[in-house]
Amino acid sequence: MKALVEVITSLSFAKRYDFGPSIVISFDVESPADSYIQDINMAKDLGSRGRIGLARLIEVAGDYEVPFTLFSTGHALLKECRGHKSVITIIKRNKKYGFRAGEYVWHLVDPGSNYVENPEFYYGDLIEEAVKSGIGEIASHSFSHVPYPLVDDEVAENDLKRSIGALRLHGIEAFSFAFPFNLAGKFHIFQKHGIKIVRIGHRALWAISYRNGTVIVKTHITDLSINHLKHWKKIADLLSKKKTLLSWYLHPVSLYDENMFSLFKEIIKYFKNKEITFLTFKELYDAIRLT
Repeated sequence: MKALVEVITSLSFAKRYDFGPSIVISFDVESPADSYIQDINMAKDLGSRGRIGLARLIEVAGDYEVPFTLFSTGHALLKECRGHKSVITIIKRNKKYGFRAGEYVWHLVDPGSNYVENPEFYYGDLIEEAVKSGIGEIASHSFSHVPYPLVDDEVAENDLKRSIGALRLHGIEAFSFAFPFNLAGKFHIFQKHGIKIVRIGHRALWAISYRNGTVIVKTHITDLSINHLKHWKKIADLLSKKKTLLSWYLHPVSLYDENMFSLFKEIIKYFKNKEITFLTFKELYDAIRLT
């Protein structure tokens, strides 16, 4: 209920936009290797469910003709690799995610394999399918899911460069970016690498703001934290009335559960019936520039 109250309050006081009512729906596509997870069985289970969810969202995009933005880590974009085990130095603490200053081994469970032998860790085949289907936009979620504000500039920028390289393997130029862990920072590195618009977490006054020449979009809803259709109808009705913007992001694994997958499809149908415009982050950027 807290999530619903926060969304309703935010939309009630939101700015009206010429391109409203609109919604940007994004998915954070991450390989279970993109962290310091040490439990291989946990990683495989998470990856298996994530693949199913990713396939389902591609299906929904085609069936309902709505665009999504897939913010993918670089490793998740791959079809194969030789392993990316590395040591990341965290220079700032973060209590929420349990980070302390010191060294962390990243990609510890990276099998150095391919999507045929270890499909739980590689989504490159599904990304190819998404690109061919015209799902919307494939964008950057970093390469290794490193928390940018907690590492030095060199680590963050090198990670971003690797992410851009992985996108180019699919013929995609980086344009939009979603911060790992929703920890925003290092805004000064984005413009020179072609990033025009970024997604941050919930803590922002307005849906759209600006920093260092970059458009910043806040998150209103995460995953299916609001899990009743009647509440989503209330949100859609208010969004239409206010002619504003709603930003909703999920993880593909959210669609693994059959009930949640069914709910997601019902939400999409209702928003379409309300004639709410579905935008990718790149389309949102273009719409902002025209206003």
